[in-house]
Amino acid sequence: MNILNRLSSIPGRLFPAYCRIKKVVIAGKGYVSGRWPVIRNLGTFRLGSGVCFRSFRTKTRIDVLKNATLTIGDGCFINDGVNICCSISITLGPYVKIADWAVVYDTDFHPIDPSTPVHSESVTVGKNVWIGARAMILPGSTIGDHSIIAAGAIVRGAIPPRSIAAGIPAKVIKTFDCPDDWVRP
Repeated sequence: MNILNRLSSIPGRLFPAYCRIKKVVIAGKGYVSGRWPVIRNLGTFRLGSGVCFRSFRTKTRIDVLKNATLTIGDGCFINDGVNICCSISITLGPYVKIADWAVVYDTDFHPIDPSTPVHSESVTVGKNVWIGARAMILPGSTIGDHSIIAAGAIVRGAIPPRSIAAGIPAKVIKTFDCPDDWVRP
């Protein structure tokens, strides 16, 4: 192995140490291609094995607030500029793919008016889900296994398994069949 190959593998070997510093429980090897994610973890953050962060243009940002729990399953892929903010609970199943600049929030951050408290509600994304570029997954959302959220869609509520959802608000536009053990390449 030449010196350039050895140097390029150093960031990959340092990622578990970065996770330990950020108090992220990592189940196995994680991968970073490009810029490392910015992680602020004040709660519980579990990262599955084989998770890949790819970011060359805009860093991914992950915030886990006090007493919150974020779980990212095995084999997930998180692209440029993704923003995840967890105030209660967010679960991303195994093999979820999140495209550029998508956001996943379990809180609205601010009240609508003085008499209404801030809305926060858990988010669950099933296995092998593909979330398109600039999509937003908002508090209280549940996305079924193998589903696709189209680019720019805004999800608040339930999307059934094996569905393609698009629009604002996101609505199911198509359903499809696939084996339960199928994983998107």
